[in-house]
Amino acid sequence: MRILITGDSHCGALYRGLVQLQNNKKTSPSVEIVVRPIGGGHLLPTPFFRDAGDHAEMTAPLYRRNLSRLPPVAPDFDAVVLSMPLWPMRLLHQMTWGGFSLGEYLANRKTVSHQTFRLMVLEDQKYILKLIELLSRNGIRLAAVSPPRLFRDHPTLKHLPARQAQACFNAYLDTIKAELSARNVAVIELPDRVSDEEGFMLQKYRHEDPEDGHHANADFGALMIAEIDRWACSKAATTSKRPGLSWFGKRA
Repeated sequence: MRILITGDSHCGALYRGLVQLQNNKKTSPSVEIVVRPIGGGHLLPTPFFRDAGDHAEMTAPLYRRNLSRLPPVAPDFDAVVLSMPLWPMRLLHQMTWGGFSLGEYLANRKTVSHQTFRLMVLEDQKYILKLIELLSRNGIRLAAVSPPRLFRDHPTLKHLPARQAQACFNAYLDTIKAELSARNVAVIELPDRVSDEEGFMLQKYRHEDPEDGHHANADFGALMIAEIDRWACSKAATTSKRPGLSWFGKRA
């Protein structure tokens, strides 16, 4: 089974994790995983692609440099795993710096209802959901892979109480997972062992760069690649087997 992983900057950890697993010969021989990011998540709430019928043509110049269309012309993929839908930080930043709180009164903040927050999530995910609908319409099997959760030293937590940050994070995920389920998109969840009892990421999975407060490292990427591999193997019985391979950063 050949799988394309594409999406935002969290693809970096997935790629490094894939290399780690391949170097240790821990990838499934029946699954080929290819990691090709399109670029930073800041453009995902914008019309970053054009519906070209049988594919999405990337229109954002930054994205076009990395991947001109989805799915690519070649090679063929049995499934596409998106690292896009499950990252709440754009909206969490709006809540933090905009002076809002979700569903509770906090001094010097304006309270946002859960229904309003849900609409904000859907607006943030508007074009990602359109992309999913385009790909599904063309018979492409889809899954969404979970990025890391918040680390305890994330800069946001200096300005927003931890319980409020987690409430926003969880409400975002609940909303988008319901949308994915309605579109028959599988969710590749985080293993329980990556976070503590309060839902914060364990520090051992923090990015190799100490200045990077929200990306994860290669060890985290390897764990999630293993989860993707496990999901693929559960689906691979009716697909042809191909040797393991990775291909990163080439244009379509």
